[in-house]
Amino acid sequence: MTKSLRIGTILVRRGLATDEQINEALRIQVGGNRRLGYILIKMGLISSDQLLEILSAQFGLPIINIEDEFSSDVKSVLPRYLCQKYTVTPLSKSNGNILNLAMVDPSDDSAIADIESYTGMVVKPLLAKENNISAANRKLIPFTIKDIFNPQVYDQSTKIASSVAMLLLIIIGIMSYNYIQIERYGSISTIGDTITFKNHDLIIGVEGSGKISLLGHGAYSKGFYAVSFNSNQPLLTFIDQKRSTFSNKQYEWLMRIIKTKLADRQQSRTIMASNS
Repeated sequence: MTKSLRIGTILVRRGLATDEQINEALRIQVGGNRRLGYILIKMGLISSDQLLEILSAQFGLPIINIEDEFSSDVKSVLPRYLCQKYTVTPLSKSNGNILNLAMVDPSDDSAIADIESYTGMVVKPLLAKENNISAANRKLIPFTIKDIFNPQVYDQSTKIASSVAMLLLIIIGIMSYNYIQIERYGSISTIGDTITFKNHDLIIGVEGSGKISLLGHGAYSKGFYAVSFNSNQPLLTFIDQKRSTFSNKQYEWLMRIIKTKLADRQQSRTIMASNS
């Protein structure tokens, strides 16, 4: 927090911000990992170039041109995705296992710690403009397989893959449910007050008046059925009498339709009649 207060002091002394604005920026920063300079830029108090000048004054560091300082022996020290993540560019190596690193914010301790952990080297921050760093990373830092399989891309890919897998599971679930429903009850269509059930070469039609028709061909019958009934019970009696003419699937389907769909429909008609 001391470094943040020093940036704020410089801003106030230069007349670029008030104490109240700096305090508001500090309140926004609390509980997050955003840099104060980033917040001040987003608040419109300073530009990125002004921030760089302030940091130069704060840390006593000159603003360097990356291409003047860059050494090709460090081009593979950091993968491009890390350079972009922290807005940094490796510049050169010094004696004592030191990595000279161009940064937009040398006070970014978390970036320095991660880069030191990744490289096993001690980071020496140097100041450079953000657009200079972005252009240098595109031009000087090679794109490698590490950039394809980096944690950021992997996490995003994992989220996308999980979403796609979840969507596929939902689609498969719906398709499986529909298949099971068709297998159990066949196709069901409604026209006006008439509902029709079709499956296994048989059709059961139920009119609004309650009349039930059985049409179709029994697996072991010589002809076609075209009979009508006024309720479920006579239909059940007819099916039991003709049991030997139906296949097991036909008989099971007929019983299922009568005991579920037709029974529910008849119960609803009874309730409506009693209410009226």
